[in-house]
Amino acid sequence: MGVRLAGGNVAERAGAAMPVLMRGLLLAVVPAVVLLLAVPTVGQALESAAEPAPAPYTGLDLVTGGDYAPYTGEDLPGGGLVTDLARRAFAVSGRHYDVRFMPWKRGYDGVVAGRFLATFPYVRTPEREQEVLFSDPVIEVRQFVYMSNRTAMTFDGRLADGRSVRGSRGLEGFRGRTVCQPVGYALPPELETLVGQGQLARQTPSDLGACVRMVATGRADAFVIDEYSAASAIARSGLADDIRVSDHPYAVVTFHLVIGRATPGAEATLAAFNDGLKALKAQGVYRELLSGHTVPSPP
Repeated sequence: MGVRLAGGNVAERAGAAMPVLMRGLLLAVVPAVVLLLAVPTVGQALESAAEPAPAPYTGLDLVTGGDYAPYTGEDLPGGGLVTDLARRAFAVSGRHYDVRFMPWKRGYDGVVAGRFLATFPYVRTPEREQEVLFSDPVIEVRQFVYMSNRTAMTFDGRLADGRSVRGSRGLEGFRGRTVCQPVGYALPPELETLVGQGQLARQTPSDLGACVRMVATGRADAFVIDEYSAASAIARSGLADDIRVSDHPYAVVTFHLVIGRATPGAEATLAAFNDGLKALKAQGVYRELLSGHTVPSPP
């Protein structure tokens, strides 16, 4: 909204009632006053220079999938924890983007093709590394194995190195079984290798809720996912009595925002997001959001 100076009107009214000499003096002073008003002080100039200019809108939206509480979902407060974090992290640098919810695969493929700016939350896999750039970790989570009570499958993997089960001991229980993997989700690399070798069958329904039902009814032996989204999906299904969870985690993984490698300005956009995420952590906002979305803060 612009500010209108009333100096011209004041001078005009005053000039009608003043002698010619005084009118001339007034007209000589007014331009100087206007000039002084137009020139910022040193402090104002420094303040203006310190404020980052808002980044121009790219015309591209952020995208994510639904039905992945507490991380993303149109019906969740703020769109879910990671949606909330992504919006706020970008806003720190003056970048404001719309977020669209759509099927996971369509959103991810659109990001790779450059139709959308970025998507989240995604775990690193060798295949994805070839297509997208990964942000700093947004959150670290533990993955567990969720098994059907109708199957004799067992999982005895222990985190010998504190991070993941990369040895054969943890994988042995999967051989000859059927794992459920929703479309757009990724299997851990070791299980993907077993599928490729024909030692593990795979079912790929449209969403996580379908996987819960398939495992609960014995149409699949297990699925592997983080503990918070699993707890939410199982609670919504009402089938908790038909599913058991492994005593030990399968792995500890991190979630990321990802941008297509061919997207113009991808590295700068990723840097802005990472800087914003650091700022949210430094300000204490990060922990507040974790608490608000019922996800425990890291130690």
